[in-house]
Amino acid sequence: MGPGHPSAVPREAISALYPLPMRWSEMRTRLLGALLVALVWGTTSWSQPLAVSGSLGIEVTFTPIPPADITSAITLGLTFGRAEIVSRTELSLAGLLAQYLTVGVSLDGVALRSGLRFDPCFSRYWFEVRGGCCPLELGGLFLVENLALACQTPNYTVGIVLDLGVAWRPGFFARSVTGFGVTDVYGLIDLEPGTWLTAVPGVWFEETLLNLGFAGACFRTDGLVLFVPYGLAWFELGGSYLYPDPEAELGVRIRILGTFALDWAKLFFGVRVPPVAVRLVTTFDLGGFLAQDVAVEVSFSWVRIYSRTRFDFGGLIQAIVGIELKF
Repeated sequence: MGPGHPSAVPREAISALYPLPMRWSEMRTRLLGALLVALVWGTTSWSQPLAVSGSLGIEVTFTPIPPADITSAITLGLTFGRAEIVSRTELSLAGLLAQYLTVGVSLDGVALRSGLRFDPCFSRYWFEVRGGCCPLELGGLFLVENLALACQTPNYTVGIVLDLGVAWRPGFFARSVTGFGVTDVYGLIDLEPGTWLTAVPGVWFEETLLNLGFAGACFRTDGLVLFVPYGLAWFELGGSYLYPDPEAELGVRIRILGTFALDWAKLFFGVRVPPVAVRLVTTFDLGGFLAQDVAVEVSFSWVRIYSRTRFDFGGLIQAIVGIELKF
């Protein structure tokens, strides 16, 4: 880029300087348009009456670790038959942190989902397709992300995730998730809402995650292995027992680094006696206790109230409190 403020450069010169974001913008618009067409078609093509439902959630997060911070999130979800739209707005004391918009539709064995993130300027677009026929499951995800700081000169990159799996329920299952231009593919299968992919420069191989295991009515055991370009990064082994009445779960999980050193070990216990559910996760390493996570949930009728707290010997690490209303 030449010297001087961009506003002093003619519009034609700016277009010549930044051609890639413009092409990605067009691609993003076309893919979103195709998904919206599928969504509209999916909500109007069934002969049965269209069922409409939704949810509204408010969540507050307190992090006392300096600099202490309080953030909040407002989530609105609407479902029209097999189609859904979800909006999530994250706020801090300084103002808007991020805005997420996700749309999705299920079309007889094929699921399409797409999303945008603004923080507050455009920072991410992704498109995902999943499908298959039992026991085979196939999936793919395409990602465009701006690596630059919020609302600064764009620095776009792309990422691709290939997801292949086979599963018998109950029975054995196997899954392979490979990321090109993205890391933290573990965030796609760990069922934690706060974890997801991390985009990196380039569209090269970054990670492959293998998940093998067996799931029965009362018992589950599995292993996870993560490979990166230089070899083995880590592997996990875990197992849990499920008791049906009252609903309870007791399990253990351990992660070993590629150097065969212990990363952490977790003991978890959960119990649900309607309308209350409690889950405890205790994390250790070779030095002893690391952290304790406590999750409590109360659900009745159309209301769900929940909290998640994490602390160690030094005190509180993070506390989350939320409420969700269904309609």
